[in-house]
Amino acid sequence: MVTTRRAVLGALAGLPLLAACAPDVLLGDRGAVRIAVSWSGLELAAFRSVLDAAGSPEPVEVVPLGDEIGTALTARGRSAPDIVMLPQAGQVRASAAAGRLRELPGHLWSDPRGPRYAEYWRQLCHLGDRPYGVPFKASAKSLVWYDREAIDAAGLGDPVTWTVRDWLDGVRELAGAPRRLLALGAADGWVLTDLFENLLLAESPAVYRDLGGGTRDWDVPAVRTTFARLGGFWGIRSGLAGGVGTTLTRQFADAVRDVFEHRRALAVAAPDFAEPVVRDALRRSGRGADSAAVVPFPIAAPGGANPRIVGGDVMVLTRSAGPRAEAVVAALAADRAPLPWIEGSGGFLGPHLHTRAHYSRWSATAAESLSERPEFDLSDRIGAVGGRDGLWRVLTDFLITAGDRGGDVATATATAVATLGRFERGWR
Repeated sequence: MVTTRRAVLGALAGLPLLAACAPDVLLGDRGAVRIAVSWSGLELAAFRSVLDAAGSPEPVEVVPLGDEIGTALTARGRSAPDIVMLPQAGQVRASAAAGRLRELPGHLWSDPRGPRYAEYWRQLCHLGDRPYGVPFKASAKSLVWYDREAIDAAGLGDPVTWTVRDWLDGVRELAGAPRRLLALGAADGWVLTDLFENLLLAESPAVYRDLGGGTRDWDVPAVRTTFARLGGFWGIRSGLAGGVGTTLTRQFADAVRDVFEHRRALAVAAPDFAEPVVRDALRRSGRGADSAAVVPFPIAAPGGANPRIVGGDVMVLTRSAGPRAEAVVAALAADRAPLPWIEGSGGFLGPHLHTRAHYSRWSATAAESLSERPEFDLSDRIGAVGGRDGLWRVLTDFLITAGDRGGDVATATATAVATLGRFERGWR
């Protein structure tokens, strides 16, 4: 498994929380409500702009934890966080059942105008009839961003009409060319799980939903076909920008920059929160917003449906949080609270049904479809099997075997399916 720079930085950022387990250690501002977040860089700056404009009733201290955000739910001591921006909404119910969360007031979920959030959020954030999480940020995870000028110059046609096979043909056609079709940031394991999930949902919505249930069987034709498709993308020699070896150390943001700043690739599969990176990359390369475009993730075959996967960050209260933290959550749950992020840097979809914002040309369509019924991120809902030692590791190993080592895709697929089955049995 590749260790990401984000994971290392996150682990370092988590040291104050680990130190907080000792009762005689006091860190940070004792009077502040502490919010643990996974964001860094542009996203962290955007969140601070939200806090500045929200008029929080209490002083707030932000604790960036990166990929180690899960440690925030088990930290103890006076410097442990009060609020956690949990990036895996599918874990709210399990965390509540384990006694790690404090119940939230029901009025955060509705007001005189009606429900504040779509029903699929309620199913993830309530245990029984009790709310333990409030959605803060939604993300559309079934998008492909591309360099419009480069696609036009290559004479590849309109990507909005492409199927998965068309994208695969494009990877093959541009293999070894100065600019490859796709960039991949495989150092961030969630990038690989997002790609796998979109291909699987496009292949078989029924299997995708079954895997999100309580009993999972990975050894089914749709899963094997999905791995075969991944092997097609990753197994083409010189098909990915920089080659497979480079992708293993390239992070999500770097892959986006490879398309719009360094121009080593024409497209990248990335969620809506790629927008701030796209904006910055275009600025650095001296190009205008018209140079970038975004399309839905492709259908598996003509007549099929585009996959629509949603993820998001949910506000939860730790067991030690008090009424002051609850007041901060209420302020951040207001319908206008996220406007500085949405209308500033972009890359934020407001899950609040009453949020009215001026979205960019890239995110407006995704924002409009949030109230419809999408599928929620699979890896967020299947516990440890979807995490760093499960699906992340399996997909990383698959990428190395099928791509970097030029291994047999059928054998790599069989190994991946068998490994997921063993993990599944070991974690039940």
